[in-house]
Amino acid sequence: MVVSFVAGRLPASRSPDWKGIDAMTFTCIELETRRRLLGLSQADLGVCLGLLAPKDPDDPQPVSQHAISRWEEGVNGHDPPPYWVQDSLPEILDRVGQVQEALARWAVPFLRGLEPDVEGVVHVPMYRSDRAFAHAFPKMAGWPASIWNNAVVRAADSLDDGRNYQFDLLR
Repeated sequence: MVVSFVAGRLPASRSPDWKGIDAMTFTCIELETRRRLLGLSQADLGVCLGLLAPKDPDDPQPVSQHAISRWEEGVNGHDPPPYWVQDSLPEILDRVGQVQEALARWAVPFLRGLEPDVEGVVHVPMYRSDRAFAHAFPKMAGWPASIWNNAVVRAADSLDDGRNYQFDLLR
């Protein structure tokens, strides 16, 4: 089930036609909680922001882990996310959730196709590095490995097939 982060939210737009209406913005704790709900590290969220809402579309770069940390802390004068992130943050989080859901659906037949070893254990690949993940799944290049890891664990948990799954770390 994908939880929508967009429903009921107003854009935090800073556009010229913005009339100063009190628009809902993500608070620091809400941003951190929603990031954790998706199973993303701060660095992983930065990668997703760079993919889905680059500051410069001609040169997309991840947002630094340090910037995400500052946005989540919201203390000592740190600002909320900038307008170019704030305006699209609910949609970005929805999109990440949709990607995870699609991967989890795809992972079910993938898991069913894995043969158990002689002891009956089904070895499921999980990835520590984004590079190893991109090598195994070229169409997902640029996405963090945690997207796959989260999806495949959820897919395995959804199966009631009596098989013993072991998640193996690939570097």
